[in-house]
Amino acid sequence: MRMPSKERPPNTDLQRAPLLEAQVEIEIAAGDIVRARSAADELELIAARFQSKALVASAVLARGRLRLAEGDSAGAEQSLSEALGLWNEVGATYEAALARICLAEAHAASGSQHRAGLERQAARTILEGIEAAPSVTLPVDVEHHDAPNDQPVVGVNVFRREGDYWSVIFDGHTVRVRDLKGMRYLARLLADPGREYHVLDLVAAETGHGAHVDSTHVANLPRSAFGDAGEILDARAKDAYRRRLAEIEVDIDQARALGDAERAAQADAERDFLVRELARAFGLGGRDRRAASASERARASVTRAIRQAIARIGEHHPQLGEHLSRTIRTGTYCGYHPDPRSPAGWAL
Repeated sequence: MRMPSKERPPNTDLQRAPLLEAQVEIEIAAGDIVRARSAADELELIAARFQSKALVASAVLARGRLRLAEGDSAGAEQSLSEALGLWNEVGATYEAALARICLAEAHAASGSQHRAGLERQAARTILEGIEAAPSVTLPVDVEHHDAPNDQPVVGVNVFRREGDYWSVIFDGHTVRVRDLKGMRYLARLLADPGREYHVLDLVAAETGHGAHVDSTHVANLPRSAFGDAGEILDARAKDAYRRRLAEIEVDIDQARALGDAERAAQADAERDFLVRELARAFGLGGRDRRAASASERARASVTRAIRQAIARIGEHHPQLGEHLSRTIRTGTYCGYHPDPRSPAGWAL
């Protein structure tokens, strides 16, 4: 009879979980996809039963490996990105680095060699850091520290959400910033240097996909879905204004005929007001103006959110804050425009 101990879980399913994860990797290497799929399925059932985030991360990672072996690179990227996020949430740095390595393989399989290289570099940096540096306590709001042995890691820039924080590595210096909407906008811009995003597209992507950023899946919601505050004047109001203008013309004629200058002046002032309101309600070609432009409201909101995020980063990493202030353009169209002579690649 086996006695339970803190080194060995008393439940046989919990004992099997790490063996199943290893089996998936071994069967894939041996070319037996059927047995790898069976092990992955059983691991998922165990993870669902115990509702452990670490078990779920293991199961999702195994599923990602399987999808990659089956040739489903897009599905593998999705699963491996999810596994990476879960491992980061539970603070399992080594497992997160392994997930990055697998994610790099999935990017390479889908033809994105640049993103694959960035993931490999980020994983290598993390593994070297585990070997050379002591563990770091998670911050209350923002934490920053230098690369191992204070030696910057050249060429490795990371902008990755990990739970309620974003880990940002730039020029060998790391900051962890609490999740902000502006951070999610920044991540989307950094993923596609030189690309111009309309602010309505940024808002649509944020609304449709939350915080997960993938430059290959931009939400294509219609810009009309954001609406506005409606016409400045509806049809009933415009008819009432026109009727009142006609009445004012009669009042003015009567006041002038009676020599009532004060009444005529008041009527003139009211007429000028109504004429201005009607003119404001119509655009070119007699089209109705909208009370609030969706594009303008989105421009103001996105710009404010991005600038707040850059300011927060700059408080703890002035060099990165200055870089983002110089290279991030905001307005109706937003984009990340680094110096082409010294491009800054990012792993997201």
